[in-house]
This record gives sequence, structure tokens and C-alpha cells, in this order.
Amino acid sequence: MRDVAIAGAGYSEIARAVDRSVGSLTLEACRNALSDAGLTSKDVDGIATYPGGHDSVSSFYVAEGLGLPKLNWFEDLFGWMPAGITPVIAAAEAVRAGHCETAIAFRTVKRNRTRPPGQGFGGRVGGDAQFRAPFGDVMTSQWLAMWARRHMHDFGTTEEHLGHIAITFREHASMNPVAPLRDNITIDDYFASKIITTPFRILDCDFPVDGGGAVVITTEERARDLPKSPVKYVAGVFASGPRPDWEQWDDLTHMASKYAAEALWRRTDITPQDVDVAEVYDGFSWTALCWMEDMGFCAKGDGGPFFARGDARVGGKLPTNTHGGSMSGGRLHAISHVIECVQQLRGECGARQVHGAKTGVVTAGGGIMAGAALLSRSE
Repeated sequence: MRDVAIAGAGYSEIARAVDRSVGSLTLEACRNALSDAGLTSKDVDGIATYPGGHDSVSSFYVAEGLGLPKLNWFEDLFGWMPAGITPVIAAAEAVRAGHCETAIAFRTVKRNRTRPPGQGFGGRVGGDAQFRAPFGDVMTSQWLAMWARRHMHDFGTTEEHLGHIAITFREHASMNPVAPLRDNITIDDYFASKIITTPFRILDCDFPVDGGGAVVITTEERARDLPKSPVKYVAGVFASGPRPDWEQWDDLTHMASKYAAEALWRRTDITPQDVDVAEVYDGFSWTALCWMEDMGFCAKGDGGPFFARGDARVGGKLPTNTHGGSMSGGRLHAISHVIECVQQLRGECGARQVHGAKTGVVTAGGGIMAGAALLSRSE
């Protein structure tokens, strides 16, 4: 098994609404990642993506669009899984095992403006959703809101704590030139924003955008000869719990992130105390809070105070979502979290740079599914 590194990272144009096809955004992100790595399409023999809810394009589309000579390995990863981190882990493990030499992992999104989100609209619903849809319980925001309320009941987490998460991530986004939301907010702004599903306000939710990102993964040995400092892929994991059901979960105060953390820390000598920057999934504010607790970055029940104290800010104990996360940096399904971690470990983040960052964690997923990857600066 070979040592693996991320050699390049790049974004496409990102905005609330982009008058371009999802295919053009994807190719832009992939070309920018290749350029960042100092490589061309002729160097690529592997591709992985998470097309999500049919809101993106396939690996074959990219292979043809970039003019790849051939593919030795490819994956289009559908279904319940931790979104944009999934193809990154899959591609890294493929390079590690020798299935390909250089792979692109990408995630691009183009919002569907003709159909509301969630399950149960415009047709029959099968599976367990048929028991939720009649009650309007059709969206992840509603499912995780119940988990957040249980956490509040057991640990005293408050809506003000959630507000400090939104404020922190917006402050970081204000220093990120590609973030779509860069105006700082106050706790008064937070409480004035409308309720979506109790206790989540609109400022607790991720911000849907059009755009995408990509990373280039190759062997660490090869990456050392390329222009940018390589970022080593240390380990990556997926996890769920003993019963992957949103209503029948064993303990609603933790997510599958608990099991992902257990698996990740078993694979390395690195501990939570060694991590310099955390880019954790924030489909909703409480999701980020729970990830921080379950990863062991703060005690169970201390997630809210952790953010309120400023421990997650740049310059704090553990800077978190330094690009603004999905809540202020745009919902790119965590590929942006991977790119930010890479740029932090290279020291490329300007005003939001975490001084001396050597080790970073990226996570994705919420509720019953989780994925996490550990990255480090290659010495």
C-alpha cells in the first residue's frame, strides 16, 4: 500500500445562481485543480464523484470533457453516503492500492429550482418515507431538528449556542473571497431570522449554491515533485450505527459521527489533541456541534459553550470551518471542506490562515451516516 497525497485543489465559479450548466462548472473545477497540481488531463487515469440527487454529472462526462486518454479506475457513488468526502476517500484508497496513479475527485451541484427539496412531493413515496410523508416529515432539517432538541434537553444546549455557530462561520466566510455570504452577523440578526423547523432558523441552515470543487490525488512520492506542497492523506473512514434509522436511532444526542471518530482514531497515532484545524460538516449548526463533540474535540455537552467561548474561531483553541462552512461558504456537500483543509495545511488562506497548521480533519454527513478523513502537511 502506497502513501497518498492531495496534490491540487480547485473551485468552479460559486454563487447562489449561476447561469451555466453543471457540466461546465464541473469541468472548470477539475481544470483548476489540475492546474493547481501542475498536471494536465493526460496525467489522470482515475475519477470519482458523488452525483447526489442527480444534480451533477458522471465520471464519464468528465473523462470525455477533459479528454482523458483512458481510465484505469472510476466510481460514481450514489445513495445514502457522506456526500462530497465520499469520492475523496474512494479515490485516495484507489491510488493507495495501485488501481490508478492519479485521480480526480469532484462534487458539483446545480440547484433544482422547479421542485421543492425533501421527499414526498409530486408523486408516490415508498420505503419508510411513506410513513413520514403524510405528516410532513420529509426533510433532513426536520429529522435533525428532533435530534437537536434532544441534545438541548439532555445537556442544556441553547438556541443562543447555535447562534454563535452561525456567527463564527460567517466571520470566517468574511475572510474568504470565494464565499457567497461575507457580511458579518450578530446574535440579534440570528434571532431575527425566520424559524425553519424548531430549533433551526434560516441562519442555522446551509446556503444552497451552484458550483463545485475538485481535488487531485496521487502518490506522495510523485506529489513531492509537483509545484505545490503535498498534503498527505493519512486515513479515511465511513460509519453508521447499529440501526440506521432516523427515528429509531439508539441515542439522538450523537450521530454516526461517533462511530466514524472511533474508527478514525484507531487507524493512526494522531489524537484529537493533535489536530490544528477542523472542517466539519454543517448542513445545520447543530450538526457541526455534534461532530465536534463526537470527534472528541470537546466534551459531550460542551459543544455549545465551545462555540460561545470563541474556541472555534481562527485564533481560538481549534479553528473550525475556516472557510465559512456550508452555512456561509455555500452548500457544496463538503468538497469545499476538503479544499479548505488542503489550503490551510499549505498555508494559503491569508487572513483566515491558522498559524502553523500541520494536521487537519475533514468530516461529512449527518444523522445516520458519516465520513471523516485525516490530512497532514507532508514533511
